[in-house]
Amino acid sequence: MKVNRKKLMLATLTGGLGMWIVAGVWHNLIMASLDEQVNAKHEGLGILLIAYFILALFMAYIYPRGFKGKSTVGDGLKFGAIIGLLWVFPHGLAMAGAHGEPIAYVIKNSLWHMVEQGIGGIIVAAIYGK
Repeated sequence: MKVNRKKLMLATLTGGLGMWIVAGVWHNLIMASLDEQVNAKHEGLGILLIAYFILALFMAYIYPRGFKGKSTVGDGLKFGAIIGLLWVFPHGLAMAGAHGEPIAYVIKNSLWHMVEQGIGGIIVAAIYGK
């Protein structure tokens, strides 16, 4: 399958930026206002942005190979949720085993990432269209 470089780059940039913004709004604004114990200060925002661009690049590369969808929103959300689960859940379990992270936190964090990457999946799917 030939790679459409323009769509790949646009999906990478918009998907990565979109997920980074959603993550920032959730962690720095919403969670901080709901729970005083949440540390809303994150070091390395630039590195976080790079990480989201890398994740979005993977998503933009994989999406057109596995989803030839009927629904941009539905397929993008499903795709992104799967990516979010694959990205976070195994690592969270490993950290729970190695460092004693609570399993309830791992599950909540994984569910959040299914939403966060689901939004990124919608952005990627919208770039690739039907």
